[in-house]
Amino acid sequence: MRLDAESGTLSRWVRYSRLVSRTGAGLAAGGLGLVTAYPPTPLAFGIGALLGLAGAIIRFWSAGIIAKNRELATSGPYAYVRNPLYLGSLLIAVGFLLLNGNPWFAAPAVVVAVVVYLRTVKAEEEALAGHFGAAFATYHATVPAIIPWKGRCEVPGAETTYSLDQSLKNKEYNGFLGTLGMLTVFYVYMNWVEPAPFRVTAGVLAVAVLTVRAVRVARRERRRAAERAAAATPATPTAPEPPAPEGTGEKARAAGEDAGRSGA
Repeated sequence: MRLDAESGTLSRWVRYSRLVSRTGAGLAAGGLGLVTAYPPTPLAFGIGALLGLAGAIIRFWSAGIIAKNRELATSGPYAYVRNPLYLGSLLIAVGFLLLNGNPWFAAPAVVVAVVVYLRTVKAEEEALAGHFGAAFATYHATVPAIIPWKGRCEVPGAETTYSLDQSLKNKEYNGFLGTLGMLTVFYVYMNWVEPAPFRVTAGVLAVAVLTVRAVRVARRERRRAAERAAAATPATPTAPEPPAPEGTGEKARAAGEDAGRSGA
């Protein structure tokens, strides 16, 4: 099955499309979590808010250290765990599940998240091992994967300082704003909105957001497919003009002179 003549197979589109990325899946899971949520208790809201904000701060901090594919990050949060971005995501997810308060949503969500992130971490660490070689092997043997049970680990290598510009360049402010938005929604739900209208509104908004995202992704994929097709199509060489027959220029000049004399 092909999407069109240039874009390749459906499996290739699924592999590269952001619609089915972790971000797209997270949006879908978040929408389902809102639709199935119970009003949080003050205790659940407090703990969930602390976990969510802690996770967002860890992610923002980590994004200011990492320089993707340029150097191996081993300082800052990376001295405690090899995957601090995923540790931050884990804390945000646990906070969301506490705010959701529905075990029928939480149980399958935990199973799916564990499977997805274990596979993701494994694939990313294999890529890092191939890129950084012995340096990553030493780092892998020294620092825990996601739970900082060893505390701060000393790893040989250059110390990387935190950069706010790097955090902003990696767009980690989106995660921070998303966490604040999540807390605002649940705070409103806890204090002022009944479950039925909240769930209906959440469902409508979730469908709208996913629809807009699907349209944007489809347009982006068509544009990329057109760009790939244009890059793969060789330019058609322009055929040289045939040379004029001998004497053509002289005959044209002679005809012009005769026309001039006739006019005179």
